[in-house]
Amino acid sequence: MRFVATDGTVFSDRSLYRKHEMETQYTCRNKTSTTLTKKPGSIHGQPFDIINCLKCEILLLDNCDQVQIDDVSDSKIFIGASSGSIFVRNCKNCTFSVACKQFRTRDCENCTFNLHSETDPVIETSTDMRFAPFNGAYPGHRKAMLDAGLDPTVNGKWHAVYDFNDPSETRRNWRLLMQEEQDPMWCPLGGVDRDTVLPGSPVEHNSDDYSIDDSEQSIPAEEEMGTLHKIKVFGCHAWSIISHTVCSVQAFCLGLIFGGIQPSNKMISQR
Repeated sequence: MRFVATDGTVFSDRSLYRKHEMETQYTCRNKTSTTLTKKPGSIHGQPFDIINCLKCEILLLDNCDQVQIDDVSDSKIFIGASSGSIFVRNCKNCTFSVACKQFRTRDCENCTFNLHSETDPVIETSTDMRFAPFNGAYPGHRKAMLDAGLDPTVNGKWHAVYDFNDPSETRRNWRLLMQEEQDPMWCPLGGVDRDTVLPGSPVEHNSDDYSIDDSEQSIPAEEEMGTLHKIKVFGCHAWSIISHTVCSVQAFCLGLIFGGIQPSNKMISQR
């Protein structure tokens, strides 16, 4: 059987064909001062790797599976819709605009993440990390998100960061950007309709094309400090319910006891 790769290379071995496709179509490796754009319809839900890039601009504008980003410096990366996880490792001085199901970093330094994540973002052995709501849009972005199983009607959990190396939740390794600090809208394919912009996206600087309700930027109190805070809050609620139940049971039992004593006293007095 013959397998014809996207670039025309012919293979008789399926595994070699798949390896070639992954390397030539779904990998950006060893690039310097390069712009790579994967347009809508060019990834088709495949995984993607970004490895060892310096001073690059990389745009994945299609539905993709898991994305792994390793050893990237001084670069900008846009990922429109990942149906799986985005794992960023050993990166520094980078800016990311990414939408995904899960997000995690390890061994990163001085990076900004404009993020849509449908689970709590996790960082590990990383410092000087900054988080803001997803700020990207392009024609076809909404469809890509739906194809990836992402919800384009919410701004996700970009703010509910959990740091594996900070169990006391001091936030010494990361912070949330104030609205005035956030990057402007990033529209790599030009202008977009308002319906394409995710809730919570920042207003483009000096532009009337986009508007945002401040309420969309609000952070639920129970989610502000991440997963451990949620557990604590749940524990407090549970303890309150248990305590109330125990008190009610005690009152009921005491009522039965004293109710039984009174008839006994009456019988004794009658004798």
